[in-house]
Amino acid sequence: MTGEGVAWGDQSECLSCAVARFFRPGYDNHLVQSWLPTLTGVVEKLEQGGEVADVGCGHGISTMIMAKAFPKSKVQGFDFHEKSIEEARKHAQEHHVPNIGFQTREAKDLPGKYDLITMFDCLHDMGDPVGALKHLRAALKPNGSVMLVEPMAGDSLKDNLNPIGRMYYCASTMVCVPTSLAQPTGTALGAQAGERRLRKLIIEEAGFSVCRRATETPFNLILEARP
Repeated sequence: MTGEGVAWGDQSECLSCAVARFFRPGYDNHLVQSWLPTLTGVVEKLEQGGEVADVGCGHGISTMIMAKAFPKSKVQGFDFHEKSIEEARKHAQEHHVPNIGFQTREAKDLPGKYDLITMFDCLHDMGDPVGALKHLRAALKPNGSVMLVEPMAGDSLKDNLNPIGRMYYCASTMVCVPTSLAQPTGTALGAQAGERRLRKLIIEEAGFSVCRRATETPFNLILEARP
């Protein structure tokens, strides 16, 4: 044991495959139907044709859902894990989705300006979540939005002592914290940061002017951040 963390690609078996399968039902049933409509003017922009960056996209499940729902928009998925991007590209080719693309890039290295930037269950895995948020804020078009989907968690330990909280604490210990510690800065925010800590990151540390809870599920907290 070194305390230096375990990189995402160094976990046993195919962690990225398991994560894609685990989160897919939630994205299939909520993303277009109830999450995006709660954001400020986002659906209208995407229906007309907008630019979307899905940061930390993994196998591109969320990216694919948005690209199919909004064929006039250009949807780009970015992830630092090359093998995940390879799988995402295969899925896009199999489904013949023309308005989608994938690149191996970190959050600090986005190549354009976007109407919407999404981060699905990945902010807490990043070594430097504040740095990532600052770069995302700079990559937004005027009146753009960042949608952050994070595990549902309370602001205190006692709020999380329930079946869902126990599951997320286990995942945080085994995956989220080691992944963050293996990256530069190694903040190790973990999967149970809670809304108060997330708001502090977004407003006080990353410099966004607006952060609000857009909606929620028993498993997810959905925040909208705007410059």
